[in-house]
Order: sequence, then C-alpha cells, then structure tokens
Amino acid sequence: MASIQTVLRNKPNGRMLYPIAIRITKDRKTSYIFTGQYIDKMEWNQQKGLVRKSHPDAIS
Repeated sequence: MASIQTVLRNKPNGRMLYPIAIRITKDRKTSYIFTGQYIDKMEWNQQKGLVRKSHPDAIS
C-alpha cells in the first residue's frame, strides 16, 4: 500500500519561494514528484498540506 501527501520543500529558490512536491511512499521507499509550482512559506498550511485561503490563487 502506498501513501501520497503534498509537501513543501525546505530549500527556497532565488526568489525565496518554496517548491510544492508530491511525496509518494511505497514499501518504505519515498520518492518526490515536483509540480513546478512555487509558493511563499507563509501561504502554506503545514498541518493540512494545502495552500491557505489567504493566497490570491486559492480556490475557496
């Protein structure tokens, strides 16, 4: 059985934005798929793994 979760990588790019990635864990092996989307750390809800509603592009 596999588990899938959205995460925010801790290493920012040159514009101080953090990449959003999908973490897949199967048979205790973890792999990441990067979405190509970047976000400010203050606009990310760490507990839920989602973008905060205060972000301009968030869907209500």
